[in-house]
Amino acid sequence: ESNPQSGILLAKVDATKETELANRFKIRSYPTLKYFADRKLFTYKGSRNIDALYEFVTEGYKTAKDEEIPSPPSLLDVKMKEFRNWFFEMTKGHDQLKYLLEDFEHILSYRKNAAVVLVGMGVVLGFFIGMIVAMLTMGDGTKEKANGKSKKE
Repeated sequence: ESNPQSGILLAKVDATKETELANRFKIRSYPTLKYFADRKLFTYKGSRNIDALYEFVTEGYKTAKDEEIPSPPSLLDVKMKEFRNWFFEMTKGHDQLKYLLEDFEHILSYRKNAAVVLVGMGVVLGFFIGMIVAMLTMGDGTKEKANGKSKKE
């Protein structure tokens, strides 16, 4: 809902269905009223009547304690959730694999940057090992070049 005269927008969220959003904004009881203004977040704790609410959103929030707006989930978080759901479906009945994923998630939750660096290093190392193996198994073609020169001469 909105009030075009005042520029105030109102949104209602069912936190029992939108659990990720509720967790992101640390909503623990209902109803919880959050107000966004001046690129800040404020939690309304006053009386639940229209005059008190209107006073808060027009001027009262300026004296209230502001909170940091929690950032939305990163692309890595979204993809990990998708991967986790897929992995759990694929590993039904294989508890060892589930423990492996839980360990990986635990490390990733504490050290996202380190995990990204480790994966990147693994890709680079794998590339170089692949190149070395390819060069060793295929040779560098010097024998064929030598044979080709002798045929022309």
